[in-house]
Amino acid sequence: MIERRQFKRTSIFLVFQNLIEMELKEIEEYINETSSDLKAKQEKLDKDYEEANKEVEEDAEYDVHSFLEDDIHKYFKVFPIYTYNPLLLTLYGQFENWLKKLCDLDSRKGFSKVRVKDLAGNNYIEKSRRYLEIVAEINLDDTKLEWQKITQIQKLRNCIAHNDANIVKDKSIPIEKQELYKTLINDNRLEFDKTNGDFYIKEPEFLLDTIELIKKYLITVIDKLKVKKVVARNMSMPHDNTTWGQEKAETLLKQVILALNELDKNEKRTDEYKDSDLKSNLRGTFESMTFNITKLYSFFANGKWEVVDQKYIVDEREKGFEKIKNLYDIN
Repeated sequence: MIERRQFKRTSIFLVFQNLIEMELKEIEEYINETSSDLKAKQEKLDKDYEEANKEVEEDAEYDVHSFLEDDIHKYFKVFPIYTYNPLLLTLYGQFENWLKKLCDLDSRKGFSKVRVKDLAGNNYIEKSRRYLEIVAEINLDDTKLEWQKITQIQKLRNCIAHNDANIVKDKSIPIEKQELYKTLINDNRLEFDKTNGDFYIKEPEFLLDTIELIKKYLITVIDKLKVKKVVARNMSMPHDNTTWGQEKAETLLKQVILALNELDKNEKRTDEYKDSDLKSNLRGTFESMTFNITKLYSFFANGKWEVVDQKYIVDEREKGFEKIKNLYDIN
């Protein structure tokens, strides 16, 4: 049998962090291997181009570029477009998915009914950041620089996915006034056509840097989430009731121990009253336990507990339980 307590200090967020790092490592290895093959072809083409130029220096009528034009177009433009652009979509999709899962993991720790989808925002990652700041109540001021870069990547991703890798959204606006113009003009890892707004990722380093950016941001968020304490509260008891819940649970455990002790004592007795005494003692213990059990149930069901709730269980059993569920508005 596995002793679960040996994993007590292993936060679910730490497990999730390891999963993120592993998946990003796999994507990184794929990028390195794929780009290595492409770069080898590009370097060979550069070498062939130089050697061909040397051989035809004296023949002005021979155009080396036109001879190698198809290969140059294929290996320096077409292949990078089909290789690197889709990988940015994959990376962003994974980032969005991981961010969603982190928010879902956090929501399981508390009792807020607010979810990411309930918050205002133009897109999912913006809503997720609002959730982390407002609902999870973590300070993300130290991630502002990373977040600015991530939002730029998101905009590039959207252009690739929804505008055929072109930054022009409003043709009435000059291209140099388009939102991503300065970003593209200043990044030599991207190939940008200043005349029509087309762009593509030409260097794998852009993707590798994106991986590091995503990893840094997510790990920072995880570090902040995993040190949060579980807060026990609901709509009718909005303050931290962790100590109250612990006390109720301890009382229940003591009552279970009491019942087990009664069973042990009963096995040693031989008198004619042992069974009737056992029934009486256990009934009293169970009836007492239902007070704390119904209190805890009402708390986690966000219901309002009344003394009569205990009697419903004791007197009406299954029907009483259904009655309590209806009172607590549990479907």
